[in-house]
Amino acid sequence: MNKATGFASPAQGYEEQGIDLNRLLVLNPPATYFFRLDSDDMEEMGLQRGSLLVVDRSQNFTANSLALIRHEGQFLCRLCSKSESGAAYFTNGKEIIYPVAGETEIIGPITASIKIYDNAY
Repeated sequence: MNKATGFASPAQGYEEQGIDLNRLLVLNPPATYFFRLDSDDMEEMGLQRGSLLVVDRSQNFTANSLALIRHEGQFLCRLCSKSESGAAYFTNGKEIIYPVAGETEIIGPITASIKIYDNAY
């Protein structure tokens, strides 16, 4: 009779546990939205066309965080920044948008992004 010796597998007991993306990415389901990035505007910031953006309207965002905004009727992903005078603005590294009432709506912070390699959407 042979007996196995050594250490148990570090994965033992975890065989049936999968990765639950909803649990990882969606902290507040009623306030969470998914958007597909449909432009190359944010490539300099590491986001490529086709990426899936997770937006949680219940979360606060601060300077230097990504946000989804609606500007002049278009949904845009932009970096939220502050000028030296303290005025908030949104940028993609090329252009600057200063929020104007009636023209700019801040939807919410982007809490995660998923890079999609197959852009055939």
